[in-house]
Amino acid sequence: MTDLKRYSVHISGIVQGVGMRPYIYKTAKRFNIRGWVSNQGTSVVMKIMGSKKSIEQFLENLLNEPPPGANICSIEFKTEQYTEQFRSEQDVDYNSFSIISSSANGCLQGFIPPDTGICDECINEIRDKRNRRYEYAFTNCTHCGPRYSIIRSLPYDRLNTAMAPFKMCPVCRNEYESPESRRFHSQTNCCPDCGPRLFLFDSSGKKIESIHPINAARELLHQGKLGAIKGTGGYHLVCNALNEKAVTLMRQRKRRPYRPLALMAASIDAVKLICRVNSKEEELLTGTQRPIVLLEKNESSILPYSIAPRINRFGVMLPYTPLHYLLFDEKLRYLVMTSGNSSGLPICYKDNEAMEKLKNIADFFLVHNREILTPVDDSVVRVVAEREMVSRCGRGYAPAALRIKAGTEVIALGAQEKASVCLLHKEHAHMSQYLGSLEDMDSCNEYLRVINLMKILLDSKPKFIAHDLHPGYFSTQYAAQEAGTKLPVQHHHAHMAACMAEHGLTKDTIGVIYDGTGMGTDGAIWGGEFFVGSMTGFIRSGHWKYVTLQGGDSMIKEPWKCAASYLYAMGLDSADFFKDIDVTKIKAVQDAVRHNINCFNSSSMGRLFDCVSALVIKRMRITYDAQAAIELESVVNKNISDYYPYSICEKENKLEIGYEEIILGILEELKARRSASYVSAKFHNTICKVTVDCICKMRLRYRINDVVLSGGVFENSYLLTAILKELKNHDFNVYCSMRVPANDGGLSFGQAAIAAHMKKEDTCVFGSSGKDYVHT
Repeated sequence: MTDLKRYSVHISGIVQGVGMRPYIYKTAKRFNIRGWVSNQGTSVVMKIMGSKKSIEQFLENLLNEPPPGANICSIEFKTEQYTEQFRSEQDVDYNSFSIISSSANGCLQGFIPPDTGICDECINEIRDKRNRRYEYAFTNCTHCGPRYSIIRSLPYDRLNTAMAPFKMCPVCRNEYESPESRRFHSQTNCCPDCGPRLFLFDSSGKKIESIHPINAARELLHQGKLGAIKGTGGYHLVCNALNEKAVTLMRQRKRRPYRPLALMAASIDAVKLICRVNSKEEELLTGTQRPIVLLEKNESSILPYSIAPRINRFGVMLPYTPLHYLLFDEKLRYLVMTSGNSSGLPICYKDNEAMEKLKNIADFFLVHNREILTPVDDSVVRVVAEREMVSRCGRGYAPAALRIKAGTEVIALGAQEKASVCLLHKEHAHMSQYLGSLEDMDSCNEYLRVINLMKILLDSKPKFIAHDLHPGYFSTQYAAQEAGTKLPVQHHHAHMAACMAEHGLTKDTIGVIYDGTGMGTDGAIWGGEFFVGSMTGFIRSGHWKYVTLQGGDSMIKEPWKCAASYLYAMGLDSADFFKDIDVTKIKAVQDAVRHNINCFNSSSMGRLFDCVSALVIKRMRITYDAQAAIELESVVNKNISDYYPYSICEKENKLEIGYEEIILGILEELKARRSASYVSAKFHNTICKVTVDCICKMRLRYRINDVVLSGGVFENSYLLTAILKELKNHDFNVYCSMRVPANDGGLSFGQAAIAAHMKKEDTCVFGSSGKDYVHT
């Protein structure tokens, strides 16, 4: 007995809903470990007993070879004395190893498990005619399937999920209780005899009788019909991507004239027929998270141009549920698979709501009777410089949890566009899924519901509320009415902090923040910023020269208005450049700027891109976010290395970059009938050149070699790649947002990171200690 060692073990991370307890059970048996394992709160807890060598081997195996989908953040253990109390604790016989009942122990740290794509073993089962789960659309196991989208509360047990109404049949129950089964303690285990079922309805909500609803839906897709299909985290609108009439009809009905439509391809080989795919992109496409990956189009693409007009890439994903796999056949190889919503509204996930809101878009509905408790849109990622970068945090990635040391709990509320929330809890920042734009009541209600859900799941009662400075944001207004200490955070500092925190940077760093809109400390709209600072504050060391813009939201939707404002500031008449715009409208903008009516000062890089897009590619109006900039990037000739003249001057100890020389250079090129691809490349190269020059000047002044790049403009892969390359050539240490979106989707994480470095009595003070923005 004296040779035995006894430990209490606490495992945190993504350790629930991934088969951790069954894996521990089997591994413990292998190494002759006795005791028990349990889900407690959001963690896994063990009491174990065995020889010192066996326990070391057991824990080493646990760390080095965890089950698929698990992400162990930490393993903490402490020595226990062998006593009768230890032996009889939880009424467990320590002569064996067992899985005991879960408990809602909120004092333990853990993570909320995300949804994961179907595993290879389950794919083989649904394709095997001899298997009892052949063509069953809800096949899953401990390694795969829905998690976050069906969780009502933690710990992750069947009774706390949307699977609670489905009682396991005897065969499934035997799998659930058998240590040798892949479905041992699989909380979502089911089969055709006891699990969820599919139903087919027409657009009026009338049930279409069918023995095989999937086969019937596939035939409707072959006929060019549009479907609304209930997936893991919400409804998708679906059509045959090879049918141009169906794609056009989808755009018309959804009122989505230009925004690219997401694609689902039957296989990785099908993806390679339409896109260029490198090894990293293939790894992401086929991994367990199965995001939409932004890929460069092949010149010989067989798909209609209308799927992604005027841009050079597709957003493609592979099937991630059994239902998706079963929709495809030899002739149906590509599906448009876009979010199930009307333009600008949240994704539909409730059946009655979907049938009402999508009835004028979809010809049929393929519905199942497993409730979606939390809507989660598809994640979007891209590969830049051989690194994965998340553009939209959704299914498979959310809730994302990153380590941040903090002595208190904080709720960070993000911004208005690409909304997200982040809960700082027990030294981890838990960031929600993408929640869209907080412009309508449905979006705001879903935003509030997710805040409450995350508080419940993590058993958190935050006392501090971090929010943006902009008083017009819904998130700011929500913060004002909630009880707790308010922590206002400047928009671009939050962008900078998000990137710093992701990479563990704590000392003063150079930050380049390029985006479209964010309120500055002087009341102007910033977006072309050069900072020096840390989590506690920053110096605004430089920025792009202010221009007076007119039109508010209408200016963002009509880039010609943005261009007209720039040209007016330069003393040029826009009527000479925009022949398709009514002269009276142009004069109205110029008069409004002259008399400062509905105007604001801006240093925004996003607005400069809008201006150049209107001039170069004649993009006068947009129908989706960043459309003008995306189309401008898409025409870049990558073989051009030229750039335009530019100026950097110093005003009030700050670098100021002028836009006049750049725009004049562009106008001269257009007058000489240079191609849009040439002018776009030269413009992008100029932004790269001037950005690197400013950073070099800042290094000389501040003796700092670390640089972070963040903000929505850095979604531009060509620009980001060029700046990364040049900065590395100048021996800088360069960091960019990867796991956290560079756009406003990552703001809540940055706000939480800043709040983590503030004490309870901290307040925001402007202009103190020689900094523009300081937490004291």
